[in-house]
Amino acid sequence: MHYRTKIHPKNIESPFKPDEMFFSVTDLKGIILTGNDVFYRTSKYSKNELVGAPHNIIRHPDMPRIIFKLLWDYIQSGKPIVAYVKNMAKDGSYYWVLATVMPLKDERGKPKKYISIRIKPTTEYLDLINRIYKELLEEEKKGGMEASYKKLMEILNSYGFSSYDQFMKVILAKELEYKKDTLKVEEFHDLRLDTHFSKVVHNVFEAARKLNKIYDSIYDKINIFENFTKVLQEKSDRIFSLTDYIRLISLNSSVESFKLGSKGASFSVLSAEMRKNSEMGNKIIDDMKKQTIKIMEDMDDIVILINISKLQVIMITKFLREVLEKLQEGELSEEENKEIEQNIRDLLHILITDAKDIMRYSVDMQELLKLIDEDMKRLKILIKRLEFLYLNGMVESAHHTETSFSIIFTEVNKLVESTREVLASLHSPLFEVIDRNKEMAKEFKEVNRIIEKMYKELDLLVETV
Repeated sequence: MHYRTKIHPKNIESPFKPDEMFFSVTDLKGIILTGNDVFYRTSKYSKNELVGAPHNIIRHPDMPRIIFKLLWDYIQSGKPIVAYVKNMAKDGSYYWVLATVMPLKDERGKPKKYISIRIKPTTEYLDLINRIYKELLEEEKKGGMEASYKKLMEILNSYGFSSYDQFMKVILAKELEYKKDTLKVEEFHDLRLDTHFSKVVHNVFEAARKLNKIYDSIYDKINIFENFTKVLQEKSDRIFSLTDYIRLISLNSSVESFKLGSKGASFSVLSAEMRKNSEMGNKIIDDMKKQTIKIMEDMDDIVILINISKLQVIMITKFLREVLEKLQEGELSEEENKEIEQNIRDLLHILITDAKDIMRYSVDMQELLKLIDEDMKRLKILIKRLEFLYLNGMVESAHHTETSFSIIFTEVNKLVESTREVLASLHSPLFEVIDRNKEMAKEFKEVNRIIEKMYKELDLLVETV
């Protein structure tokens, strides 16, 4: 059993370099099962002191409790979470991390362990978080967790974040982008690769390097989706306003036709058809808006999973470098070898699980994009119908001395033309994102193939240990 002696916080930072990262694995109760050397060194606890201890052994009193509640809510529901955390080392010194905590799931999709990968935060968000956490601590003293959560969301909303999910997507992307030249897949030119074991490890590294390039390629394609959804939202709002205006005009036309009595019967029929078509158009636009929102949600999930996957790939290479350096210092015990194997398998397991999730979101998006394409085709049919009604209306107007209908149908024609132009402007962007998504699907398949190959290399690695 681990007993924690009272540690007093010191305003001294425990060394943790921007090009370093570390991980730890816990059971479902948060008891530490394993970690890597950087974790032990930064926390200033020995491996024996940490393994078997609750993870909150390194909790700093400056941390608001609501952040840990959020963390547990996410991972227990099977979702990853990204959060800034201030930890306290054994000597009372502190170190900030950006922690990405992920559930490692069993065959039924239920969490069986939790893995946390930590990097050193270096963006301007850390100063912001420092201020936010102080406010949250004050709220917790006054109103508890509920008040603290409310305050957190108020602050995030004031900075333009609609949810914590959106916040964590942005901070992880920013931190990785800021450190792209320092935090990257390891090089091994300075290490001896003269044993069968080291050569197998080198093959795993090469596979990791390929994975990293594919994730970069996928990430480069993401902007086009985000731009498309923005355009689609803007254009669908425009189409909705146009079709709604047609509906209002059709109501005016119905009133005018009613005034004419039996002479206005034909105009009444045309007005009813216009209203019916415009209402159908509004329903189609509503469907498109729902599909657009779902695409945006899928894209957010893909962005966070790709960045988490990039973290995992870099973590695997850094951990294997640690292993190679240890091997060059001397032999490892059988227990250490088993721990190394299990750690790599756990990291690969999450990597392939996330790759499959990304693939699932991509397939889902492809279906949604097809539905949007079908909706646009339905809108084009409605536009043709409205154009036909306009022509009939103009013919009927020519037979009457009443000029109001001529004005009404001329206005309808202008709206029809505007709607057609808006739809035409969406055609190319839609097919571009459909093609890009197909390219991404091929890359995801390649990701799965490479990870499976890494598993096979790992089997060879275990046989040689």
